[in-house]
Amino acid sequence: MIKPEYVVKLLSENMKKTRNPLGIKNEKTNNWWKKVEISKEGDWLFFTGMLYQLTPYIEATVKFLEKIENSRLQGLLTLSKAFPVPFSLLKAITPREAREEAETILQKVYFLLAKSVDVFYAPHLDFYSGILLYDFGHDEAFAEHAKFVCKRLESAGIEKIVTPDPHTTYALKVLYPKFTGVEFDVKSYIELLSDAKSLFNEEFVIHDPCYYGRYLELSDRVREVLNCAGVKYRGVRYSGRLTNCCGGPVEALSPKISREIARLRVEELGNSRIITFCPICLANLRRAGGNAVDFSMVVG
Repeated sequence: MIKPEYVVKLLSENMKKTRNPLGIKNEKTNNWWKKVEISKEGDWLFFTGMLYQLTPYIEATVKFLEKIENSRLQGLLTLSKAFPVPFSLLKAITPREAREEAETILQKVYFLLAKSVDVFYAPHLDFYSGILLYDFGHDEAFAEHAKFVCKRLESAGIEKIVTPDPHTTYALKVLYPKFTGVEFDVKSYIELLSDAKSLFNEEFVIHDPCYYGRYLELSDRVREVLNCAGVKYRGVRYSGRLTNCCGGPVEALSPKISREIARLRVEELGNSRIITFCPICLANLRRAGGNAVDFSMVVG
C-alpha cells in the first residue's frame, strides 16, 4: 500500500498550486466545449467538476502507482513538490483514446441536457470539486477549496447547477453546504433528463455508483430514466443502496486492492455489458476486465 500521508500531501500541494489534484491547470485538460456549440447563458450552469477530464490521467497515474506499491520507490512521491511531473509527460503516457472518450461523454451529457432544460456552460466557473481531499480525510483543505469555488459561483450570480457525475454532485449538493454554509440548487443530469432514447437493442446490467446508490439515493431515478428511454437491462443482487464498490478511490492508496475489489464486482455483474454513471467506476471496472460503458453513450 502507498503510504496515505504521501498521497494526501501530494493532493494538497497540487490543489494549492493549481486547484487540481494532479497539478494540471484546467485549460490543459478542459477542452470538450471547444469542439461543440454551447450556450453562454441559461438557467442551469453545467458544472463538470473536471472529474471526467481528469480520469484518463488518473488511470495513467494509477498504473505507475501499481508498479511502486509496497516498494521504497513510493518515496518518490515526496519529491513532487520540488520536481513536479511535467504535463507533457503525463499526457504522453495517457492514451489519446481515453482522453477523447472523456470529451465525447461530456459533449453527450451536455446535448442530452440541452434537450430537456435551459443549460449553459462557463469554463471560467468550472473547477474540480475537491472530493478526493474529503475522501482521504483532509477536511481542512477541502473546506478551503470549497469556499473558493463557492465564492466564484456566488460572485457570478449562479443559483442552479447541474453535474455529470456522482462525486461532483455529492460534493456540491451535500458537502459544500456543510463546510461553507453556501447552498445551491444542485441536480445530477440524470434528474433532469426527459427526452432520452436508447441507441442499442442489447441487454445491459446496471452498476450503481456508491454516491448515487447509497448517499444520494438516485437509483430509482436512474431506472426510471432507463425505462423511459427504452434501455433493456437486468438487475443484480447488490444494487441501489446495497450496491458494491468499484474499488475507487482506493486505487490511489493500493491499486492492487482496488483492482481486486473491482474484479469481484465485475464477477457479480456477470457477462452482460455494464452501464455506469461515473468516470471512476467506468475506469475501475474496465481495469478489472469489465465491458463497461457510460450511460451517456447508450442513449441519444
